[in-house]
This record gives sequence, C-alpha cells and structure tokens, in this order.
Amino acid sequence: MKFGERLRALREDNDEKQKDIADLIFVSNKVISDYERGLHFPRDERVIIMLAQHFNVSIDYLFGLTDIKNAAESNVFIFKYYSLPPETRCAAEDFVDFLYKKYVEPQNDPQN
Repeated sequence: MKFGERLRALREDNDEKQKDIADLIFVSNKVISDYERGLHFPRDERVIIMLAQHFNVSIDYLFGLTDIKNAAESNVFIFKYYSLPPETRCAAEDFVDFLYKKYVEPQNDPQN
C-alpha cells in the first residue's frame, strides 16, 4: 500500500473527512485529495510526523514500509521473544518461518 492509500484508509477508519486532516496540518482539502490520489507527497517532515502522531502509527507504516501500525505492537512481540531461552528462540523463528511460508508467500506468488 502506498502513502496515499494508507492516508485515505486511516482517515476513513477514523471517520474523518479530508477537511479534518487538512485543518490539522494547515493545508487545503485539495492537498489532502492530491496526497490520497498519489499526485503529491508531503515533503515537510513536520507534516509527516503530525500525520503519524494523529493516527497513532509509525512513519514506516504511513509510508507502506511495514504493516505494523505502531511500535507498541512490535515491542510486545520482541519483549516476549527475547524473554525466551536462547534454544527456544530458534524454535520460535522456525515456527514464524513456517507461518510466513504458509500464509504470506502464497499470496505473493504471481501464479496465484
């Protein structure tokens, strides 16, 4: 998912209008529309930070670099993982690899 698609999805999930987001970052509705349609991209880091904070997501999520919305989600997993004995971590990694191959790789297969 690209930035514009993520922005639209987050805005709609919050039941907000483009005007609400425009007012938040001090731009016109057209700018938000252009962002969502992929015609423009915010170049001001303050705007990007404000959007991420407003939607309680990471900047990586906003940019489509990860599907993890915020660090708290990944921190819980990482804490639990590192709480395991080292020999058990290997089994956990193997299980995650198994799940990835079963559920994610088939979706990415161009033959499907």
